[in-house]
Amino acid sequence: MSKSSYIVLSLYKFFEIKKIFNFKNNINKIFSGIDVKGIILIAPEGININISIKEAAYEAIEKKLKKIFNYQDEDIKKNKEEKHIFRKFKIKIKKEILTTRNVKDTNPLNQVGKYIEADKWNSFISDTNTLLIDMRNNYEVEIGTFNQAINPKCENFTELLNWLKNDFMNIKNLDNKKIAMFCTGGIRCEKATSFLLNLGKKNVYHLKGGILKYLEKQNNNSNNKNLWKGECFVFDNRVSLDTNLKKGSYSLCHACRMPLTNADKNREEYIEGEACHLCYSIKTEEQRKRYRMRNNQIKLRN
Repeated sequence: MSKSSYIVLSLYKFFEIKKIFNFKNNINKIFSGIDVKGIILIAPEGININISIKEAAYEAIEKKLKKIFNYQDEDIKKNKEEKHIFRKFKIKIKKEILTTRNVKDTNPLNQVGKYIEADKWNSFISDTNTLLIDMRNNYEVEIGTFNQAINPKCENFTELLNWLKNDFMNIKNLDNKKIAMFCTGGIRCEKATSFLLNLGKKNVYHLKGGILKYLEKQNNNSNNKNLWKGECFVFDNRVSLDTNLKKGSYSLCHACRMPLTNADKNREEYIEGEACHLCYSIKTEEQRKRYRMRNNQIKLRN
């Protein structure tokens, strides 16, 4: 296989989808017979696409997608890989493309924060009057983030929204600050900024395209200073990406799905495919047996 023969495509868009089953059928037709893996989520509020496809098919696929729903080329995050980064291909209909359980208070179709383009982000967050918030889960933040970013230390998006409402809103002199949010691809910030605006905040901003678009822009312009520190967690087989958007140094525990360093894998609690130091004491022997069987099946497929 030649190098860089697959395109990783990440794209989301919030828009009203009324005939959702017809919409899903149209999306399904596009990918019928195509070498594609990943997941596409469809909901009444929009679509979220995270897939890897053969580079030769990419241009035709993108044109077909644009005929079904309109988007800007800048909305796409993409990079090249030597192989698929997902194991299967799924198209799912969901209630939301990003689960919040606070739909009325988090509606990006009504309002969102002001976008900050990736190439303007450095100067914006360097302003001492800007409060920077990392809107990802705690384990993601721990492997990489921007300097001075607030880590809410939450385990899921619902917790993050509760943190915004119950903790962040009590920060002194908040009304005099600019609030800047960022996440991996931008989708969490669409809902989080909408949520804050509904709580009455005014100066709410977010990084357009998220960390992935920021790193993409940094790589395309060597004159830009990269303010990102560490690696970026991704929800696919690569686990993390370095600042060049290449596979990073982290692995995944297949039991608890947490990212692990090489040092973590050298600990005595680590058993490949079964457990790590984070979950060894809380997993039963029956659970580890299931993980062991699953890991063996994955090895056989690969």
